[in-house]
Amino acid sequence: MSSSQTATQIAADDAKRDVYDALWWVRQTDEIGGLSSFNCHYGYVEAIVRGFRSGFLKSFEYRALTQCESLEDVKLALGDTDYLNVLQSSAKLSPELILKRCEDKFVAEFQFLQGQATGQLSSFLEFITYEDLIANISFLITSMIKGSDPVALLPKCLPLGRSPHLRSVLTFENFETSDGLVELYRTVLIDTPVAAYFETYFNSELRSDAPSREIQRVYNEVEIDLITAMLHKLWLEDFYAYCQGLGGETAAIMHELLSFEADRRAISIMINSFNTNLNEPSNRDSERKKLFCNFGRLYPEATLIKFSQVGDMNALTAALEPYKQYSDLFRAASENSGKTLEDLLYEEEVRLARSAFDGQSHFASFYGFVLLKKQEMRNIKWILSCINQKRDQKDFQKWIKTF
Repeated sequence: MSSSQTATQIAADDAKRDVYDALWWVRQTDEIGGLSSFNCHYGYVEAIVRGFRSGFLKSFEYRALTQCESLEDVKLALGDTDYLNVLQSSAKLSPELILKRCEDKFVAEFQFLQGQATGQLSSFLEFITYEDLIANISFLITSMIKGSDPVALLPKCLPLGRSPHLRSVLTFENFETSDGLVELYRTVLIDTPVAAYFETYFNSELRSDAPSREIQRVYNEVEIDLITAMLHKLWLEDFYAYCQGLGGETAAIMHELLSFEADRRAISIMINSFNTNLNEPSNRDSERKKLFCNFGRLYPEATLIKFSQVGDMNALTAALEPYKQYSDLFRAASENSGKTLEDLLYEEEVRLARSAFDGQSHFASFYGFVLLKKQEMRNIKWILSCINQKRDQKDFQKWIKTF
């Protein structure tokens, strides 16, 4: 056997082992304990995530990045940060490469936490990855149906949602058959931890008397954004229920974080629906309402009642007026401050995530860490795009401070 064949066989064996290991994940639902017992099981991992705080980019480091005129300057600027080693071996730089190296460092840190976690914390960290895993699977399915090159798809997947199961989706060869996606679900997706969400979605979309092969029709006729939004809703409701079952400080703080996420998604869905069929009066109480979570500050009065009467931005602003947290953000976005509503919502998310990260003896600090790191990736991506496009200096300042 040649060396190339040996390497191929080793890679195949590693892929099989990764899939097999993923099947060992078990959801733990017992209460996690308070100050008197938390450190016995999770103190070491919590100490690790506390140490990761020093790796976040500081304000002066962001200012140094915004002064860069080229990607080589960015490499030098990152050399004075926690990212000093990610680009040392890179001769040819591009915005995509720099961002990917930074994302890989974040994912490696998260996976190290996963490797040290046990019990309920292991389940909790798995839940966090589901959001990106769902997005990746939906992206791959839709791209493969459209005939995209499988080799080019995997690098485009979200880094935190990378899974050994994604390669199995890419190697599936029966997408063109009438029941190809059904076979994909039975042979590949059924083994993923997010299989239940896909099953729930398919069962709600297909007629009870229709053959299961109509799954392909659903993916061909419905926009992928709507499908992904429904799957994310199912994940978010499941994650919320899991966190509430853990009790204690974790339940209280995750209630605040996930409620904001449910509300932010509802507001985003409303805004994006105004120029689509979802805004038709006949669809507001059916198709659009199905995308809203069954919890959050806006539930049920706004999402189930008021939003049914909302057809434009002015009506949405009026519907959110009783909710000070969101009415203030809408008001600030309308004052021509240079920040969009999306920017302000991300700033509010960072505020909540920072508060959760600073707490002790609960799991929400790990979720806060992930949210803050994702914002850091968005900041880096924005600064790199400004440099690459040679945008005006004032545009560089739209990054959001984490710490």
